[in-house]
Amino acid sequence: MRVEVLGNVQDGGVPHLGCDCEICSKARDDPSEAKYVESILLKENNDENTARYLVNATPDIRQQVKWKYLDGIFVPHEGLGHITGLQFFGQEGPDISELSVFCCDDVEDYMMKNDPYRFLVDRNNLELHDFSDGETLELRGGEIESIQFHHPHLNHDTTAYMIHGEDKKLFYLADITDFNREIEEKVEKADIAIIDGTFWSEDEIGRFEEVPHPPIRRSLDEFADTDTKIYFTHLNHTNPALREDTEERSELESQGFHVAEQGMEFKL
Repeated sequence: MRVEVLGNVQDGGVPHLGCDCEICSKARDDPSEAKYVESILLKENNDENTARYLVNATPDIRQQVKWKYLDGIFVPHEGLGHITGLQFFGQEGPDISELSVFCCDDVEDYMMKNDPYRFLVDRNNLELHDFSDGETLELRGGEIESIQFHHPHLNHDTTAYMIHGEDKKLFYLADITDFNREIEEKVEKADIAIIDGTFWSEDEIGRFEEVPHPPIRRSLDEFADTDTKIYFTHLNHTNPALREDTEERSELESQGFHVAEQGMEFKL
């Protein structure tokens, strides 16, 4: 089992709409500097004919998915960066047939009540499969486990994933309001964890209370004693740790933490 990082930024992407900061301006002028919304790919190996499963159907899915077929997509919740990409599989795109989508009841209910997604299900572009808390699915090379946590800011649950390979486990939770003890325990049980690093600090933007996430600065202390190798993802365009040449990135790395960069691959 291999896990490839396909993106590492928050739902709004880079460049961020309406932003003229250095990182967004650079990405707008030079498309090669763009950064894609957080997503990972599960695969048995690098053979083009192997099974591939995507976690998150992001707005950047056209750039992230480079293969003709996918075997399935895991959708953790119905936010912008997690479900929007499903619309590209319909009749305006490849008009795919019965693409497996694994999600909890809340996500299925949302899809069936909103026409863009209900239309895809009714046309058999998508085939929904219940994947609720505690359920596991065997994949070639390992298995994936669903773990649901409450997302208070959005007032619904979000799904994290424990990905089991032959030798290692990887925990993936890219979008959450805050880390609680239950989440910390899951991180500690994994060999590798890719977790929410949206903001560096609470004062990074003027409306943090409207979009709360666990700040990296606090997470460095929170996970200081764990042996798990931790990578941060879902970074906002304002997060200085997104850039390699900042003091914040140096501080993060000096304490043994990392940023999940696009193109990274983990062998489990």
